[in-house]
Amino acid sequence: MATQPTILVVDDERELADLYATWVGETYDALTAYDGTSALEQVSDAVDVVLLDRHMPDLTGDEVLREIRSRGHDCWVIMVTAVDPGLDIVELDIDDYVTKPVTRVQLTRIIENLRVQSRYNGRRQLHSLSNKMETLEDEASIDDLEGTEEYRTLEQDLKDLSDSLVEGASE
Repeated sequence: MATQPTILVVDDERELADLYATWVGETYDALTAYDGTSALEQVSDAVDVVLLDRHMPDLTGDEVLREIRSRGHDCWVIMVTAVDPGLDIVELDIDDYVTKPVTRVQLTRIIENLRVQSRYNGRRQLHSLSNKMETLEDEASIDDLEGTEEYRTLEQDLKDLSDSLVEGASE
């Protein structure tokens, strides 16, 4: 029997963290952390997905994310936050960015989509770049975004990665 994927829910708003853990706990093994320090204590190679709030009082979600990556954990990270996305998300090593409020259906759909993507090697980065572009395009006009170096770099990275995946598939 296969083990259930493990999801770590990190949010300083206990009620929200518990709610998200209840939602995902019906299908996955769910852990909760109410601050960045506790999150880092619970992160291990056994954690498949981290739902991470961006603004917390002790360590920000960005700091927790950097530490997760510096430790070499390759889990999916979804920022679930009240902070509207800006061009700074281009530099974050995240797989998706969701602005609160989030619904149960939305959250579970994102997790399932990531799990499907994980079955295809080499597609994780493509999915991450695509999600970042979609998030930014939902927040700002294309005209405004195209005037920024970050967005142009994101577009080029997405094109280059897509081209390399197509070339690799044809070999």
